[in-house]
Amino acid sequence: MNIEALVNIFTIVDGKFKILLLRKKTEPYKGYWILPGNMVGKENTLEETIEDFVSEKLGLSNLEYEQCHTFSAIDRNPSKRVIGVSFISIVDERRVLLQQATTDENREWFEIDNLPKIGYDHLEVIQLAIETLKMKIRRSSALKKIFPSDFTLPEIQKMYEQVLGHDLDRRNFRKKFVKADLIEETGDRAPGMTGRPAKLYQFKEEIEDKLLF
Repeated sequence: MNIEALVNIFTIVDGKFKILLLRKKTEPYKGYWILPGNMVGKENTLEETIEDFVSEKLGLSNLEYEQCHTFSAIDRNPSKRVIGVSFISIVDERRVLLQQATTDENREWFEIDNLPKIGYDHLEVIQLAIETLKMKIRRSSALKKIFPSDFTLPEIQKMYEQVLGHDLDRRNFRKKFVKADLIEETGDRAPGMTGRPAKLYQFKEEIEDKLLF
């Protein structure tokens, strides 16, 4: 029996959720895109397997991982019996930009609603991770982890609209966030925007965990 650890690494760029995928270089599914992951060795835990692979192969370290789901369909791998355990991790956009400084055509970030051809059962793995993510970001504590640095309210609104699948009224959204008493102005404005630059906000150091949507 083989066990593999898979990780759904998400980030947010311009208010849009993206996921990191790798292009498969060999058969089966050569040329398709798959999730980062590796087989679990006899002396490694699931978490250690993911941490080692992501650090050594992707150049991303000290990430937080949350176990998501186990996939045990008999035919999920055409060559051998493999049980897959998936994890979720969210990366700050700034770290993504640093990581992208090293160009690799076999590694790319895709918007979650515009995915390429996916190998194995990884599309199912991704879809379940996205549904889990939708539930997580409804809470203020999870949102603070997703936006650890300065952000604009339009960025957060765009992110919610993408994940929830419908538009939100701008005035009501802004009013709800301000009233929740979770954020504060930084005193700066977003650079590089046409018209009047939007205000930058940050989450307060101590916030109450609330259900937002």
